[in-house]
Amino acid sequence: MGLPEGDKECPACGQPLYGWLEIETPAGPTLLERCENCRLGLAAGLGAADVSNELLAQARRLPDGKLELQLANRASVQAWLGAQNWAALEPGRGLYPTTRALELLAEKADLSIARLGSPQNMRAQLWMWQTILNAFTFNENFALKARAGMLRPHALGERLKYTVDLMVSVLATPLILVVSIPLEVIAAIAGKGGVLVALAAQSSEEYAKVDQ
Repeated sequence: MGLPEGDKECPACGQPLYGWLEIETPAGPTLLERCENCRLGLAAGLGAADVSNELLAQARRLPDGKLELQLANRASVQAWLGAQNWAALEPGRGLYPTTRALELLAEKADLSIARLGSPQNMRAQLWMWQTILNAFTFNENFALKARAGMLRPHALGERLKYTVDLMVSVLATPLILVVSIPLEVIAAIAGKGGVLVALAAQSSEEYAKVDQ
């Protein structure tokens, strides 16, 4: 979905934002926007402060005091393959950066990145599998949502779709894994894995050099 250029600026690089996708959430449709320069994807309406808070909310404090960030990689093979069916497009997730966008966002959040890449990752493997499976089910991310108890079908039509999705998920998964596992491995090797992983520290902190 390409919307005309507006007056909103990308919080990472300052270039214009355009409409990207619309995803369904419990609260109704949510618009995602994109930057054509750094290729950042984000939920519409996020301000600069919101973006920094969202970025830090994804951080995990390591024993040595550094921060580990894990975010959905908009420049990944699975994002390209799935488009609107990309499994990482979940309600509540506001940022979908690329490597360049994450570097710029980290700088604005006073973070110094020591290592950044898209290595092999279990979450990335799950997303790749679910992304491909989404092409065959009525409900987006059916398997992940059903496992988490997020789907509660009530009407007859909903129950029928649930049953069909369950059968398709069970029968198709072995075949999909034959494709999804090596595909994500190759994508990670090529720097296009589904999850960006960054090791960072507050810019004011001293930390040892991380081996590449």
